[in-house]
Amino acid sequence: MARKRDTGTGEPYSDAEAERVAMAIEAAYADWDRPAEPSKVDVRAKVEWAGVYQPGNQGVRRIRVEGLKPEKMREVRKVIEKARKALGKQRTAKPAATYRAKGWEAQFRQLFKTAKGYEAMSKAGVSATKQTLDRWLSGSQTPSKANREAIERAYGEMRERPVSEARSAAESASKAAAEAMTEAMRERYGVNVRFRDIEHFRFEE
Repeated sequence: MARKRDTGTGEPYSDAEAERVAMAIEAAYADWDRPAEPSKVDVRAKVEWAGVYQPGNQGVRRIRVEGLKPEKMREVRKVIEKARKALGKQRTAKPAATYRAKGWEAQFRQLFKTAKGYEAMSKAGVSATKQTLDRWLSGSQTPSKANREAIERAYGEMRERPVSEARSAAESASKAAAEAMTEAMRERYGVNVRFRDIEHFRFEE
């Protein structure tokens, strides 16, 4: 194991990296059948230690982390459970079944009925006065091509909202889990230690 040396904070995990770290931790806990928290981790990965990658075979090395604090690992276990549930919801998330309308008129009327739909139109770039919106509702005026396209975008976003929200929740939960592990390492060694391209991650007594 490298010695303590705080040469930098390192590069935070990307969303994809955080998810891989969270999945590795989740798998390690699935194999951990003891009531006590693990204090050691056997890891084979690219190891970023205080902003510096440790030498290894094509950048990959095996290290054994020891002396992890139980209170920090309890926090890791807690957030990894949240990440597990969030990732499960992401895998089963589907587009909203109620958003199936065709054509700008039907889509606009459905969006106009709810605050979230109205907000989605605004974010998508729909631009009109209240009087103009009323004329669209009554059918006495047709939106410009740009506004029709914006309505279609807003409708698509609302249809995909359950999927995008589940993905966002999973990303946040995975990052929280990965950072909890980083915090446990920092508590032990005094520096940020991150694992990338993990090939092996196993808890030990």
